[in-house]
Amino acid sequence: LYLETDGQSPMPRAYELNSYKKLKENINKRNFANARIVITGDGRVARGSLEFIESANIKQVTPEEFIENNNTSAVFCNLPTSKYVSNKKGDDFDLQHFINCPEKYISVLDKYLHTTTVLITSHYWDPKSPRLFKKNDIAKYAKLKVIGDITCDINGSIPTTLRSTTIKNPYFYLDPITFEEVEKNNDSLAIMAVDNLPSELPRDSSAEFGDGIVNEVLPFMIEKDDGRILNATITHNGQFLSKYQYLSDYINS
Repeated sequence: LYLETDGQSPMPRAYELNSYKKLKENINKRNFANARIVITGDGRVARGSLEFIESANIKQVTPEEFIENNNTSAVFCNLPTSKYVSNKKGDDFDLQHFINCPEKYISVLDKYLHTTTVLITSHYWDPKSPRLFKKNDIAKYAKLKVIGDITCDINGSIPTTLRSTTIKNPYFYLDPITFEEVEKNNDSLAIMAVDNLPSELPRDSSAEFGDGIVNEVLPFMIEKDDGRILNATITHNGQFLSKYQYLSDYINS
């Protein structure tokens, strides 16, 4: 999508190649010129995003180097949670405290977005967490051309995700001033918010999911559980377990 906004021919769609290996081979041949890419998150989704971007031979820089903006070629940086949120009181970042009390944090993503051309959001978001930017902020991020919202929380951490998109129609364009959907133009912002991305590569997704079940789940269901099965159990005897009590709000609403 970014290549298209840069006037280049777009990559084939994932489902057209139907192979993660072929996708990586294809992106390796592309020229991302002066792209400046930010990837948020430090979990499995973020690691998957990073693995794919690394296949493009784009240089990775630290968050600090990204802000300095001294590079003349395409670069990307990964922002773990500690880099895109900050404690309101100015205390040092503590991940467990953030998980328990997300409302006590604010987003500091703004300092990165002024020079970002592509934002890929791969972080976990709690409804009590701060939004990564405000709706009215978009107009000042003049270089931002594409947001790939893998989190896909409608009206969530990324206010540009007005709706989810589909594999057939994976993106839409927003006017950064009016925040209305528009036809593609030089000033529009492209939003990708497909909420079932693994379905684009069903063969690879099924194989990896199957391997995970066979190697990481079944042995601990058949033999002694090391804690992972209990940790992943949402309900027992018709009740939410303590870790998932927050889901009661969704059920009751």
